[in-house]
Amino acid sequence: MIALGRPVRVVVPLAVAVAACPRVPSGLPRDLTFQVIGLVAAAAALRGLARQGTTRRAGWLLVALGYLGWVLAHSVRTLEVRVLDLDAQPGPADAVRLASYAVMAAGLLLMVRRRGGRRDHAAFLDAAVLGAGLAVAAGVLLVAPVARDSASLGVTLADGGQVLADVLLLAVLARLWTATGQKTAAFGVLSAALLLTVLADVLSEYRSVVDADFGAAVVEQVLWLPACVLVAGAAWMAPGEEPAEPAPGQAELIHPGRRLLLLFTGLALPVATLVADGLLAERFEWRVVAGGSALVSLLVLIRLAGLLTSGQSRVVELATLSRSDALTGLANRRTWDFELARAARSAKERNAPLTVALLDLDGLHRYNRAHGHPAGDRLLRAAARAWSEQLRPGQVLARYAGGGFALLCPDQWAADVRPVVDAMRAATPDRQTVSVGMATWDPHSEPDSVMTAATQFVTEAKRSGGDQVQVAPRPTSKKLIPRPLIHWQPIVDLRTTRPVGVEALSRFQGGDPLSVFEAAASVGSGPTLEATAITYALTNRPEGLWVAVNVSLAGLASVQVQRALAGNLAGVVLEVTEHGDADVPDLAELVADHRARGASIAVDDSGPGLSNLDRLLTLRPDIVKLDLSRATSLDSDYARASIRMVTGWAAAVGAKVCAEGVETEDQWRRLRDAGIKLGQGHFFGRPMPPEELLALPRDTVAARVASPVAPRGVR
Repeated sequence: MIALGRPVRVVVPLAVAVAACPRVPSGLPRDLTFQVIGLVAAAAALRGLARQGTTRRAGWLLVALGYLGWVLAHSVRTLEVRVLDLDAQPGPADAVRLASYAVMAAGLLLMVRRRGGRRDHAAFLDAAVLGAGLAVAAGVLLVAPVARDSASLGVTLADGGQVLADVLLLAVLARLWTATGQKTAAFGVLSAALLLTVLADVLSEYRSVVDADFGAAVVEQVLWLPACVLVAGAAWMAPGEEPAEPAPGQAELIHPGRRLLLLFTGLALPVATLVADGLLAERFEWRVVAGGSALVSLLVLIRLAGLLTSGQSRVVELATLSRSDALTGLANRRTWDFELARAARSAKERNAPLTVALLDLDGLHRYNRAHGHPAGDRLLRAAARAWSEQLRPGQVLARYAGGGFALLCPDQWAADVRPVVDAMRAATPDRQTVSVGMATWDPHSEPDSVMTAATQFVTEAKRSGGDQVQVAPRPTSKKLIPRPLIHWQPIVDLRTTRPVGVEALSRFQGGDPLSVFEAAASVGSGPTLEATAITYALTNRPEGLWVAVNVSLAGLASVQVQRALAGNLAGVVLEVTEHGDADVPDLAELVADHRARGASIAVDDSGPGLSNLDRLLTLRPDIVKLDLSRATSLDSDYARASIRMVTGWAAAVGAKVCAEGVETEDQWRRLRDAGIKLGQGHFFGRPMPPEELLALPRDTVAARVASPVAPRGVR
């Protein structure tokens, strides 16, 4: 900060000259004195800014140049009137004066930008509200009388332009006062100079438009000249650097009183102008008041909309911060507790399994000691990113404590979660190892019990040397839906007898599949059981073969099944069955969505729900299943006619036919000769566990058939 001595030495002589100016004889001598003092003050301001030796004084420089232009405009006006005896308006002096005000406003706006104001749109709206209110008052009290009394459009534009320029200066000055950053003494002096300038302009305009006897010209000069002197003093007092923009993530707050004062003034001015104009004026300028009030209202509406949007964004941001771990961005402990409680309630209502896995990085403390805590933080972030990529829909990963993470898996048993956990362990960065404890929740206990069990087994895994998975015993509750064991039945190309796909069939210990699914559906757990079976089938699907999974219409519309079928479904056939009258209003949209993600649709003729034409047209199946289990022979006319009907319909719509229940070589040959492309049944392979399917030869019939037989037509 420059010492106060030099600004005082600059201001005092100029102030003495200003005080002596009214004593100079009126006319040309006083006008010349006025010009000399103004030019000296402007030159002093420019000299003071030059001595600062900084590169961030552009705003101050523009303001000083604006005052210099304003003084030059007065000089041009003096030359026109006193020397050339010209009194035409508008003239060159008016153009110079308006340009000077534009330069001043640009300088003030640049100061606002230097203080980080370009990001604060709300502050600009506040200043705009004030400017609109001031424009209403100036338009009614100063501009409208000029427009009424003057026969020249140029005079109206010149005088009105000067008034609006003053309004602009006040609005920008108000915006600068609401900007962040320290308000220095130099800034206060500059603000006083601008206010004096505007006050002098208002008095001059009022005297020339409304009341010619109001005051005297010397009063305006006494106000204008001190403004020039104050600008010079402010230039010599200006600090070496303007406040820098706030760093990212930092913010400087403005007291709300300043903003409220701007809004109140901008809103009150049209009302006050309306009252004053109604009481004092002979002609009511309702158009100006109405237009200005509409503009103020629009600006306030935009301001309120911005407040609402900003408030909602802040709420979302704060909610996200409160739910997220600051280091990894994963769910934090608070979110984990909420999600666990919610998943437990849902699982208990649907008798569905709920599995929790706790993952703990082995040797994290040693890693921190060897590489430093920043490197340990980077390891945690990298692990969180890598593990998140392995998650399936519906699963939640949270940072539980330190190097510990928790994985929540609704609708899944521990055995179903194991492939995900193994993938996460393999994806752990920097060759680090992970110990895992897994447990499935017993619905007869509190949700915290599953965390206790998982903690016990992750501790056991670390105690046993780490880099391993320990699984708690399976809960014995009979309320839980049973875990399906998936068996695979080959689906072959009847022309070559080579497997092209498999159908996933659920098997259960101690119960036949149909009874288990019906029992689950009777208590509202049918979709959960279907989703569990689909998830296991898609997780363990054999390579090189497409897989068909059974899904009911009710299950297809459920959230559980939709989660199980999320993502890419290329190579997946959805075999839609129905054993009831399920009504799915958005069935066509669901089917279209699954098709768009690569799935094919098959229909099973085993249930009455698919027997109507409307359902068939809605599904538009790619594969039609033909069940032969009820057909005692393919030799009857009815059997042959039924086969021709199905194959003819499929050929007409571009679908394939898959024969189910092919038990003998004769059936295979007859179906192949009838043009049916696909088949499955015990003749090609019974439903078998995954390990048997892997050992199965790719040609399942070659060992049973001595030689190919030429196709024969079915009559």
